[in-house]
Amino acid sequence: MEKTTNKAAIIGALVSIPIAMYFKVAPKGWSDSALFVDIPFMDQMGYTALLTMFVIVLISYVQHNGKDDEKGIDISKETFKTSPIFNIGSMLVMLVLVALYAFFWA
Repeated sequence: MEKTTNKAAIIGALVSIPIAMYFKVAPKGWSDSALFVDIPFMDQMGYTALLTMFVIVLISYVQHNGKDDEKGIDISKETFKTSPIFNIGSMLVMLVLVALYAFFWA
């Protein structure tokens, strides 16, 4: 499994700013060109996320030449396994939150 590189993550974070600005600010009077489309906010965020992910994947792929990173961390189901005590405790916390929500907002 190929991993994202540090360089790709940083470049992706920086590239997301102009991508978001393109969708958010450009159609608001900067230009009347059909190149700048006015789309709803949630669509803007979705397109920004997808384009940013594409940039990150592309840079990671080019940087590794398609090979796995030897310093990458292998992720398996065992990494996210929790104990039964933790599961019971988290269920109790959720039940308390549901009860508080039902009590105060009903």
